[in-house]
Amino acid sequence: MRLVFLISLSLAVAFAAIPATTRAFQEAKVYTCTMHPEVRSSKRGSCPKCGMPLVEGVAAKTDQEDVKNQASPAEPRQDRTLEAVKGSDEYMCTMHPEIRTNSPGKCPKCGMTLVPVTPAVSEDFDLKLEATPPSPKPGERVHLRFSVSNPRSGRQVQEFQLMHEKLFHLFVVSQDLSEFQHIHPEYHADGSFTIDTVLPRPGAYKIYSDIYPEGGAAQVLQRSIATAGYKEDLVASEPNLQPDTALVRVVDGTKAELTLNPVKVIAGQPVELKYHLSDAKTGQPVRNLVPYLGAWGHTLILSEDQRDYVHSHPEETVEDKPDKSRLQGGPDVTFNAFIPRPGIYRIWTQFQRGTSLSTFVFTINAEELK
Repeated sequence: MRLVFLISLSLAVAFAAIPATTRAFQEAKVYTCTMHPEVRSSKRGSCPKCGMPLVEGVAAKTDQEDVKNQASPAEPRQDRTLEAVKGSDEYMCTMHPEIRTNSPGKCPKCGMTLVPVTPAVSEDFDLKLEATPPSPKPGERVHLRFSVSNPRSGRQVQEFQLMHEKLFHLFVVSQDLSEFQHIHPEYHADGSFTIDTVLPRPGAYKIYSDIYPEGGAAQVLQRSIATAGYKEDLVASEPNLQPDTALVRVVDGTKAELTLNPVKVIAGQPVELKYHLSDAKTGQPVRNLVPYLGAWGHTLILSEDQRDYVHSHPEETVEDKPDKSRLQGGPDVTFNAFIPRPGIYRIWTQFQRGTSLSTFVFTINAEELK
């Protein structure tokens, strides 16, 4: 099931209804998200899916160019080649979209490889998930295999962009949002990924695959899996979440205090998640955070119905050094997010202190803009 967001759907419908000549003129200057290029706006702002700032996109082709490139009914339309994409006039960092150059290279802030602003294939790729056994027993190991295909050519993708030191970020979340895993499948020469994991409790689980296939855009593809003998009970499987009255958690000896800015979260507007970390025993500020996957922390936010997905990283960047293991951070870490719809959201934020990776879970409410 592909994630659907109201804003991208409404934009798609609106553009489909506009004649080609008018559409080409209006698209001469648009703002897009580098992580989700299907999100388009005529104004600057933040992406409703991931909260990243929208950037000015490449001007649309003219109608004459479109007519010239259209294939006849007997001929399949040709994709832009990877060479054409690599010849793009602009490159940018997926972590820091304000970094833009006219040639390939590395981001001066985080060291990530710059990618073309305009991908060859903007739509979501096709993801195949194979589970062995297909319906695993709760608490027993299950083998997951993933393969990704180009939606236009049907060919299996073999190359992927690196994102935060990994080619594949996999999130496994139970239907009731009580279970959470952030793991990283192993890459194989044929382009497939595999990993073994355990579904600890009976029920249905959502599988979120966060990938950046070569020639495409960074994207999150969702699939589902259920444990053996599970019979779907719509009422029982629904999350029963209540917003936290106190945004304080202690995990593995670390105390995390979360402050929201603004305090009242409004759907459709950006929000800052400000974490202050201290030692639970001594009360002293934590200053020995170590980089986890190239960042001082990672945050995943899901709406209660799991329709809205936000993966965010801290404002504070990790210094680009060959040996990042000697770097230390804290005690304050700030994430930016964009909550697209009113409702209840669950937040999972991960920090690594020494060799201990800790996950802090919070539940918040986003109110409707009035």
